[in-house]
Amino acid sequence: MKRIAVLVGFLVAGLVAAVAPPGRPIEAQANCFQETNFCITTPQFADYFAGRGGSKTLGFPISRTFKLEGFQVQFFQRVVLQLQGSNVSRLNLLDPNMLPITKANQSVFPKPDPQIAAQAPQQSSTYAQDVVKYIQKVSPNSFQGQAVKYFDTFNAAVPAEVAFAGTTRNDDLLTLLNLEIWGLPTSAPAPDPSNGGFIYQRYQRGIMHFDASCGCTQGILVGEYLKQVITGNSLPGDLATEMQGSRYLKQYNAALTNWLARPGDLPDTDLTGAFEAGTAAVQPGTGQGQVNTGGGGPPPPPNVPKPGGTPPPPPPLPGAAGTATATPTSSSATTIKLQIDDDLIDPGQKLRVTIIAQNSAGIDWIEWQGDSTGDPILDENHRYDGCDDRTDCAFNWDVNPVKAGKFDLRARARDKNGVRSDWTVTQLRVRDGPTPTPTPITPTPTVGPGTPTVTPTPIAVLPTVRVILSDSSINLGASVDITIIGNSDKGLDWIQWDGDESDDPELDSHRFNCDNKKECVKSWTVKPTKKGSVDILGDAKDQNSVRATSVRQELRVK
Repeated sequence: MKRIAVLVGFLVAGLVAAVAPPGRPIEAQANCFQETNFCITTPQFADYFAGRGGSKTLGFPISRTFKLEGFQVQFFQRVVLQLQGSNVSRLNLLDPNMLPITKANQSVFPKPDPQIAAQAPQQSSTYAQDVVKYIQKVSPNSFQGQAVKYFDTFNAAVPAEVAFAGTTRNDDLLTLLNLEIWGLPTSAPAPDPSNGGFIYQRYQRGIMHFDASCGCTQGILVGEYLKQVITGNSLPGDLATEMQGSRYLKQYNAALTNWLARPGDLPDTDLTGAFEAGTAAVQPGTGQGQVNTGGGGPPPPPNVPKPGGTPPPPPPLPGAAGTATATPTSSSATTIKLQIDDDLIDPGQKLRVTIIAQNSAGIDWIEWQGDSTGDPILDENHRYDGCDDRTDCAFNWDVNPVKAGKFDLRARARDKNGVRSDWTVTQLRVRDGPTPTPTPITPTPTVGPGTPTVTPTPIAVLPTVRVILSDSSINLGASVDITIIGNSDKGLDWIQWDGDESDDPELDSHRFNCDNKKECVKSWTVKPTKKGSVDILGDAKDQNSVRATSVRQELRVK
């Protein structure tokens, strides 16, 4: 494997200069993208992005430029770019010492196969032609009766009209550019053991993913996965387990110097603000991280799921503009845009949340909620049912969050056939500061002749409820643990859950009496009997018969 990695690096080292159109200046201005709220501010990275097909090939930027192990780098959804002098190179993300990923959110990717690597062509005067023949042999367009189009996907990685704008097309050089993007194959095609409609092939720098439901082939967003490993945010449980002992695992910590949890494991690295959206200045950390740990972060607590279960893997490719965009996947043909008018606000400040959904079959409803933020204003399920099967549906909500912190907001839609989209996630930060007490009151009418004054009446503080799934996606016949956590200063009467709009008797209403406890927790183990996607709806009632704002988490049974 090392041999072919070095060979690829040698052959493409000078390609940036070789194929840059004559007279095209390096782009010095920032390129900012609403899809992820990150910008490309390093001129060399901006030029490389423009010359390699942009977001279609690399995905959108998901970090700032920062120093990683002695080099300036920037993360994109599919790749990580590295600046070496004035040249841009790509990290071999799937190398064993970086991201040796074989599992993520129950997806199982093929492992590297030394026999495949041994077939790689040797350097020669006909190397480009030999690479084409080799790729065509080990990356077929058809596999097990499915049109996986792996060879075509490799050949189309860098659009010829972009690479050779204003110059004569060179097919051999185009092959080497495509090789620069993907590297060489390191496995044969292989179907996912739990989903035959997903077929993967591993390359040095990416994983091709064929989805039979749409007949499409795109790259897994491995850059997103490495970001999740470093930050620990939205990190799938099986990927976290696989990355135990990694020098990258959960390094990102804003309270520490260079925002590094274990600086001894990542020398010559500065993560300060690396994954903070926008370009505004950030506060440097001052605490001292662990000097040496021998690699890897602390293991996650056993049997403690992240609220809402393991999040789905990153979608294949964002669509049109929006703060966060979900591209159609196997579960739905719906595109979701989740937009907020400001991603950094003060407690009590008004925030406008906009959801835009598109589906050629028609939209039933759209909704959004905070992902277990602890702020009932955000965690409330905000749903708009007025889409009326239109192919485009949009709605605005104005809310006033009161709790300080960094939170995930997520949105989705359901089409007229009852198919729910995947969640689309964006991040909101609420500054530390005095937290206003939410005391909604009855409006006071304008006083006129004969008009009595209405005394404002505070509304009771609502109890809160959380729903935690041990797994958000299971196979039919498997069990899932559903945990409900309720809180109320007044004491709770009961907590409960059920499957919203589900006809599965296993997901009928389950209630637990709390005996006036301020915090009430109960877990149920159930075994769903029907396939499909269902919302698990959690509820609570306090001793004064005040009900919580219902919250929901999606459970998928395959």
